[in-house]
Amino acid sequence: MIKGSVVGEDGITAVVPPPNEDLAPPPQTMAQCLQQAQDATIQAIEDGDILMDVEFPPLAADLMDDPNTSAGDIAGATTRLAIKYAANIAQRLNKKVAILYPDVPELENAVEQSGSNTPQPGVSLHSLRASYTEADGPVNMFFAFLGKGTEMVREVPEADIYVGLTFSAQELPDVEELDTREQSKKPIILFNLKLDTQRGDLGLPAFPPKDLQWRFLSRAKAVYFLRTRQYTLSLPEPPFVVNYQGAIFRQYPGPFQCLLDTGKTFRPVTTSERRPALGEFKETITKALKIGDAAQEQEGRTRRFFRTGVMSRTWWETDKDSEELHTAWRE
Repeated sequence: MIKGSVVGEDGITAVVPPPNEDLAPPPQTMAQCLQQAQDATIQAIEDGDILMDVEFPPLAADLMDDPNTSAGDIAGATTRLAIKYAANIAQRLNKKVAILYPDVPELENAVEQSGSNTPQPGVSLHSLRASYTEADGPVNMFFAFLGKGTEMVREVPEADIYVGLTFSAQELPDVEELDTREQSKKPIILFNLKLDTQRGDLGLPAFPPKDLQWRFLSRAKAVYFLRTRQYTLSLPEPPFVVNYQGAIFRQYPGPFQCLLDTGKTFRPVTTSERRPALGEFKETITKALKIGDAAQEQEGRTRRFFRTGVMSRTWWETDKDSEELHTAWRE
């Protein structure tokens, strides 16, 4: 971020409500994050949910922001976390969990990293799309070679729960195909797929159309969600630049929390039963900042700019034509 002051320095504070013991606390460690994600997932499965979204940073913030951290590093960390996550769910529910990768090459990388395609009791690794060598006939082989054709999407009959990893936006229709098959009414967990980013690509050339969000991704309930955001506020007087950050956090069945980094820990500023739009979240944590008296007037103008000078909702958050078929992703 741009060099400048942060909350907790130069008289910069925040206005936050008193601690609420009824709210799930933001995780302080990766172990706590995994435990909360497992608890939330099991609760959602027991409540009958089928399509779920689990999202949290797979690495520490400094590593996620490091340009030397490759996509392979992130995928490897995600695999390690997913195996621990799936093993706990398999044990607690006495179910078999299949971790799914988009294709055979990604599966082979994961198996090589894990040392086995059954890395934990009750947990197995599979590719959702069969190899093109398994195609029935030359036409299907051609489409399979291009990564097309729903005929090549395969199920794992011995699994009770699916956990999908590393799927890109172009590969999400395969997950939808698995979900729509009559014999596949099993829980499907979209694990660390950064669906907010993937939604933004829908409708672009070579990407699936936007209606993938309206009919399918809108069903994905955010049973565990931790997404951080960093912002910068410019002022005409000292401290001139204020860097601040927050997070949208949700552990099902609790509400969504807008968290602000107060300099010591993340504290909830507001809570809501419906998922806040990204613009609404930014405005919420900005309004919670308390800067010295000399900057108050400029701060007010800046806050007004946040409300009126930027788009507060993305196309999938707006749904201006009422095309959304489900609201589970918001609830």
